[in-house]
Amino acid sequence: METSKRNIYRVLVIFSLLFALGGCSSDDDEQQESKVPTFKSTSNNIFRPLGDGGNGEYIDNVWHNTVRCSANITDNGGSAIIEYGFCWVENNTETPTVEKGNKIKVGTSDITGDYSADILVRTGKSYHVRAYARNSSGVGYGELKSAFGGSLSPR
Repeated sequence: METSKRNIYRVLVIFSLLFALGGCSSDDDEQQESKVPTFKSTSNNIFRPLGDGGNGEYIDNVWHNTVRCSANITDNGGSAIIEYGFCWVENNTETPTVEKGNKIKVGTSDITGDYSADILVRTGKSYHVRAYARNSSGVGYGELKSAFGGSLSPR
Protein backbone atom coordinates (compact mmCIF):
# COMPACT_ATOMS: atom_id res chain seq x y z
CA MET A 1 0.00 0.00 0.00
CA GLU A 2 2.93 2.29 0.74
CA THR A 3 4.27 1.70 -2.78
CA SER A 4 0.97 2.60 -4.46
CA LYS A 5 0.82 5.92 -2.54
CA ARG A 6 4.35 6.73 -3.69
CA ASN A 7 3.43 5.92 -7.27
CA ILE A 8 0.37 8.18 -7.09
CA TYR A 9 2.50 11.02 -5.68
CA ARG A 10 5.09 10.48 -8.40
CA VAL A 11 2.43 10.64 -11.12
CA LEU A 12 0.96 13.79 -9.58
CA VAL A 13 4.40 15.42 -9.39
CA ILE A 14 5.17 14.50 -13.01
CA PHE A 15 1.84 15.93 -14.24
CA SER A 16 2.36 19.08 -12.16
CA LEU A 17 5.81 19.60 -13.65
CA LEU A 18 4.58 18.99 -17.18
CA PHE A 19 1.74 21.45 -16.73
CA ALA A 20 3.99 24.08 -15.15
CA LEU A 21 6.74 23.77 -17.75
CA GLY A 22 4.80 23.21 -20.95
CA GLY A 23 1.32 24.20 -20.02
CA CYS A 24 -1.71 23.49 -22.08
CA SER A 25 -2.18 26.35 -24.47
CA SER A 26 -3.95 26.76 -27.72
CA ASP A 27 -3.85 29.43 -30.39
CA ASP A 28 -7.01 30.90 -28.86
CA ASP A 29 -5.21 31.54 -25.57
CA GLU A 30 -2.40 33.53 -27.19
CA GLN A 31 -2.88 37.24 -27.71
CA GLN A 32 -3.12 38.42 -31.27
CA GLU A 33 -0.14 40.58 -32.19
CA SER A 34 -1.35 44.02 -33.20
CA LYS A 35 0.03 45.41 -36.43
CA VAL A 36 -0.16 48.70 -38.28
CA PRO A 37 -3.05 49.30 -40.70
CA THR A 38 -2.75 48.14 -44.31
CA PHE A 39 -3.90 49.66 -47.58
CA LYS A 40 -5.27 48.27 -50.82
CA SER A 41 -2.73 48.40 -53.61
CA THR A 42 -4.04 50.67 -56.33
CA SER A 43 -3.10 50.87 -59.96
CA ASN A 44 -5.23 53.94 -60.52
CA ASN A 45 -4.35 57.45 -59.43
CA ILE A 46 -4.80 58.44 -55.82
CA PHE A 47 -3.80 61.99 -56.65
CA ARG A 48 -5.63 63.77 -59.47
CA PRO A 49 -6.50 67.33 -60.47
CA LEU A 50 -10.07 68.44 -59.95
CA GLY A 51 -12.10 69.75 -62.84
CA ASP A 52 -10.40 71.28 -65.87
CA GLY A 53 -7.32 72.48 -63.99
CA GLY A 54 -8.98 75.82 -63.28
CA ASN A 55 -9.80 74.83 -59.70
CA GLY A 56 -7.24 76.36 -57.42
CA GLU A 57 -6.05 79.47 -55.68
CA TYR A 58 -3.51 82.21 -56.21
CA ILE A 59 -1.42 82.28 -53.00
CA ASP A 60 1.70 84.45 -52.50
CA ASN A 61 2.03 85.10 -56.24
CA VAL A 62 1.96 81.34 -57.04
CA TRP A 63 -0.91 79.39 -58.61
CA HIS A 64 -1.95 76.29 -56.64
CA ASN A 65 -4.15 73.56 -58.11
CA THR A 66 -6.66 71.63 -56.05
CA VAL A 67 -6.07 67.89 -56.29
CA ARG A 68 -7.98 64.96 -54.81
CA CYS A 69 -6.17 62.16 -52.99
CA SER A 70 -7.97 58.88 -52.33
CA ALA A 71 -7.04 55.65 -50.55
CA ASN A 72 -8.54 52.41 -49.25
CA ILE A 73 -7.74 50.98 -45.81
CA THR A 74 -8.19 47.20 -45.97
CA ASP A 75 -7.34 46.26 -42.37
CA ASN A 76 -6.93 48.16 -39.11
CA GLY A 77 -4.10 45.84 -38.01
CA GLY A 78 -5.90 44.39 -35.02
CA SER A 79 -6.41 47.61 -33.07
CA ALA A 80 -8.60 50.65 -33.66
CA ILE A 81 -7.41 53.29 -36.10
CA ILE A 82 -7.03 56.60 -34.28
CA GLU A 83 -6.02 58.85 -37.20
CA TYR A 84 -5.86 58.64 -40.99
CA GLY A 85 -5.06 60.97 -43.87
CA PHE A 86 -2.34 61.80 -46.43
CA CYS A 87 1.23 63.03 -46.21
CA TRP A 88 3.41 64.51 -48.95
CA VAL A 89 6.69 66.27 -49.71
CA GLU A 90 7.44 68.73 -52.49
CA ASN A 91 10.37 67.10 -54.28
CA ASN A 92 11.39 63.79 -55.83
CA THR A 93 14.04 62.73 -53.33
CA GLU A 94 12.26 62.22 -50.01
CA THR A 95 9.66 59.78 -48.74
CA PRO A 96 6.86 61.51 -46.82
CA THR A 97 5.92 60.43 -43.30
CA VAL A 98 3.55 61.90 -40.75
CA GLU A 99 6.62 63.44 -39.07
CA LYS A 100 8.39 64.62 -42.24
CA GLY A 101 6.60 66.76 -44.82
CA ASN A 102 3.05 68.00 -44.94
CA LYS A 103 0.04 66.07 -43.79
CA ILE A 104 -3.70 66.39 -43.84
CA LYS A 105 -5.68 64.51 -41.20
CA VAL A 106 -8.91 63.27 -42.76
CA GLY A 107 -10.41 61.56 -39.72
CA THR A 108 -9.97 60.03 -36.28
CA SER A 109 -12.37 57.07 -36.32
CA ASP A 110 -11.73 53.34 -36.70
CA ILE A 111 -12.55 52.78 -40.37
CA THR A 112 -11.84 50.45 -43.22
CA GLY A 113 -12.64 51.34 -46.79
CA ASP A 114 -12.28 54.39 -49.01
CA TYR A 115 -11.50 57.95 -47.98
CA SER A 116 -10.31 61.06 -49.80
CA ALA A 117 -9.16 64.63 -49.30
CA ASP A 118 -8.52 67.72 -51.43
CA ILE A 119 -5.17 69.48 -51.13
CA LEU A 120 -3.57 72.49 -52.80
CA VAL A 121 -0.32 71.87 -54.69
CA ARG A 122 1.91 74.33 -56.51
CA THR A 123 1.56 74.16 -60.28
CA GLY A 124 4.58 72.69 -62.04
CA LYS A 125 6.14 71.18 -58.90
CA SER A 126 6.97 67.54 -58.15
CA TYR A 127 5.44 65.73 -55.17
CA HIS A 128 5.68 62.42 -53.36
CA VAL A 129 2.43 61.51 -51.62
CA ARG A 130 1.03 58.54 -49.72
CA ALA A 131 -1.88 57.64 -47.51
CA TYR A 132 -1.37 56.87 -43.83
CA ALA A 133 -3.33 55.43 -40.92
CA ARG A 134 -2.26 55.24 -37.27
CA ASN A 135 -3.29 52.74 -34.60
CA SER A 136 -1.78 51.89 -31.19
CA SER A 137 1.00 49.86 -32.86
CA GLY A 138 2.20 52.65 -35.14
CA VAL A 139 1.63 54.12 -38.60
CA GLY A 140 0.86 52.16 -41.76
CA TYR A 141 1.42 53.74 -45.18
CA GLY A 142 -0.03 53.24 -48.63
CA GLU A 143 1.99 53.10 -51.82
CA LEU A 144 4.37 55.96 -52.55
CA LYS A 145 3.17 57.97 -55.55
CA SER A 146 5.01 60.60 -57.55
CA ALA A 147 3.19 63.56 -58.99
CA PHE A 148 4.16 66.38 -61.30
CA GLY A 149 1.73 69.03 -62.40
CA GLY A 150 -1.24 67.05 -61.18
CA SER A 151 -0.49 63.66 -62.77
CA LEU A 152 0.51 60.69 -60.66
CA SER A 153 2.22 57.37 -61.25
CA PRO A 154 3.32 54.49 -58.96
CA ARG A 155 6.95 54.51 -57.88
